[in-house]
Amino acid sequence: MDFSNILWAVPFLGIIFSMSFLPLLCPNFWHRYASYVPLFWASAYLASVASVFGARNILPATLEPIFEHYIPFITLISALYVTSGGIYIDFPRGRGPLFNVCFLFVGSLVAGWIGTTGAATLLIRPFLRANSGRKHKTHLLVFFIFLISNIGGAATPLGDPPLFIGFLEGIHFFWFLKNLSGILLATTLGLCLLFFVIDYWLYKDGADMRAVKISEKRFVFKGTKNLVLLAVILLTVIWSGSAGNVENSEMICSPSLIRNILLVAISLISLKITPKEIREKNYFSFAPIREVAELFAGIFVTVIPIIHMLHKGSAGELKWIFDWMAPTGTFIPDRCFWASGLLSSILDNAPTFLIFFHLTSGNPLELMTAKSCILTAISISTVFMGALTYIGNAPNLMVRSIAGGYNIKVPSFMGYMVWSIGVLGPVFLLISLWLRYAGT
Repeated sequence: MDFSNILWAVPFLGIIFSMSFLPLLCPNFWHRYASYVPLFWASAYLASVASVFGARNILPATLEPIFEHYIPFITLISALYVTSGGIYIDFPRGRGPLFNVCFLFVGSLVAGWIGTTGAATLLIRPFLRANSGRKHKTHLLVFFIFLISNIGGAATPLGDPPLFIGFLEGIHFFWFLKNLSGILLATTLGLCLLFFVIDYWLYKDGADMRAVKISEKRFVFKGTKNLVLLAVILLTVIWSGSAGNVENSEMICSPSLIRNILLVAISLISLKITPKEIREKNYFSFAPIREVAELFAGIFVTVIPIIHMLHKGSAGELKWIFDWMAPTGTFIPDRCFWASGLLSSILDNAPTFLIFFHLTSGNPLELMTAKSCILTAISISTVFMGALTYIGNAPNLMVRSIAGGYNIKVPSFMGYMVWSIGVLGPVFLLISLWLRYAGT
């Protein structure tokens, strides 16, 4: 199928704009029918495929993104969510801003080695529990998404899918840590400092301090078996990625298929072995993962035309993006940073990284040496700018859903972007200026 008309992007953009504005314009409608919105736009897209290319193409247009992208995505997210929901971590409550900023900083470091999704689903509950007495909590959720669900993942290929894709394409494992650590550390410390100022100011609010009761209860950790399962999940993902999704005559030999089966099995084992009281203490339910599953099913189906347009590069319908990045034929690092990052904030960041990896060179040795500034730009942007929207990275929406069970005023899609643009916008401008200086 040849998606040579920009109008093919309408269904995907329809999902994005529906999430952005329907909760504000039609809150009652959104509350009752939110799960049907992605289905509506996906149906409109498939109806258009049938009309233009013939009804016989509906099945390929559905099965290709579902089997190649959606099922691997949702099985991994579900396995991480289920196993982390069987781990109970409890810190003494009421420890205040110093504890919170240390938690976010250490959590960011952890995210770089066990992945942003694993770290986010593991740490969000104890973080919210430790602050259960606070009156002001929205900023806790927002900075958790910034640091642990996104930015912390830039340390290693284990941290976030774009870097893992780069590793599979030939980038050395420790190249990212060596070349991105300066930006990562400066950004993390800067955001932690800003968070501390905001959290201290809100904590000193009279109503907030009266609501907080200092707890002398000791640190509690339960669910060691699920921690082992979490490690098995990470090893399974690393193995399947290293083995590659090589097509074989027998499907059972496919690393992707084996990985999916193992992840489902791990989820079932976790549900079986976890005591009921642990999940009850974690307010565990399948509502957050169901919300993610419904939304991303529509996104993965409708995003295909845009991915095809991007793959065409300067010969495609989105050529203006590439003409802007390389007006004289040479890619400009800071422009690559903005183009790849902003696209990653609404598209899946792994294929976005892969597209820009091949468009800017495709040669890992060249990108690690002569074009290291370009690789730095697209690596940092695809990881960091996932924090700009709820759909920029999978754990964002999951953390948002989990937080709803902890009496937190969760920002809307647009409300969250007010936070993300206001806080992260200046940070990204500074990184862009540094890339412009470093690339000259």
